[in-house]
Amino acid sequence: MTDAEKAETVSYTLRNLSSSLDKTIAAVANTLGKSKNALILETLEREFYNYISTYARSNLLVSAMDAELAKKFGIEILSEWYESEHTIQYDRYLSTKLKLDSIDKMDAVFKGNLPLLELRAQQLVNKGYMRLPRGISLTFALFIEIAKQKDEALIHEIRKGLFGITKDFYESLNEIRAALSLPAIKPQ
Repeated sequence: MTDAEKAETVSYTLRNLSSSLDKTIAAVANTLGKSKNALILETLEREFYNYISTYARSNLLVSAMDAELAKKFGIEILSEWYESEHTIQYDRYLSTKLKLDSIDKMDAVFKGNLPLLELRAQQLVNKGYMRLPRGISLTFALFIEIAKQKDEALIHEIRKGLFGITKDFYESLNEIRAALSLPAIKPQ
């Protein structure tokens, strides 16, 4: 949160929380040495300053493309969002590396990669992935955005930071790069 954003704040009142939830929040806050207010505020900021997940959850085109890909490829889109500490770290890392620091930039990336979503979906279907989480079309668009990067060092850095020893990363990436008439990236 910037200093300007901190200067312009609003207050929220939470009503109808169960006493068990309040006790849980109090216990977690106590364990972390924070007030309940600080814990809740940090949780809200972590959730809503994550432009990737915020865009996925709020954009109707992402939902529409999920449905379209499901229909075309026979993929089951799960009703749940896939979330864990790893997805939060993944989103933050990718946001930093690709400079995705606003909803407008997310929108440009998603819409700019729509033409190749089917190629990415086909890659996963060919590997047997037939049940995928909501928002998967945005995940596909982000992978395509990685493939579009001209800076090979950045691509290698992202692979190392996010995909680790995934064997088929470069194969999938280079298939997308070929569709974009970009040169293949040599695996490291």
